[in-house]
Amino acid sequence: MPAADLSADTAVEVPAAGAGAGRHAQTEAAQTEAAQPNDAAAVVAEPAARSTGTRADLRMLREQPALRARCVAAIVVPFLAYALVLLVIGRTDVFLLWIWIPTVAAGVLFGSFLDAAHRRAA
Repeated sequence: MPAADLSADTAVEVPAAGAGAGRHAQTEAAQTEAAQPNDAAAVVAEPAARSTGTRADLRMLREQPALRARCVAAIVVPFLAYALVLLVIGRTDVFLLWIWIPTVAAGVLFGSFLDAAHRRAA
């Protein structure tokens, strides 16, 4: 049986570069125009960026040295007091068992100092 000539049946047409060649054929200017809405109503006004949460806390700590000193003291003092109490009562063997007490106290003090600073700033 002779082999059939399939070259005429499998021809593929390639579209011209200018006519619907896809997004890669577009120029950068056309892509930029398509990405930016031209209608003013389509642009939704975003609310003004307001510093809240952690970002606001860190900004206040950077800008206010007195607050920074109070917060450092809020972390250091509970641990020093805890260690001193354990030394006085002679129970340094349970130091790690009860370490959560100064940890919670330090967190509460630190947070209360930051909250008070935010209330004063507002």
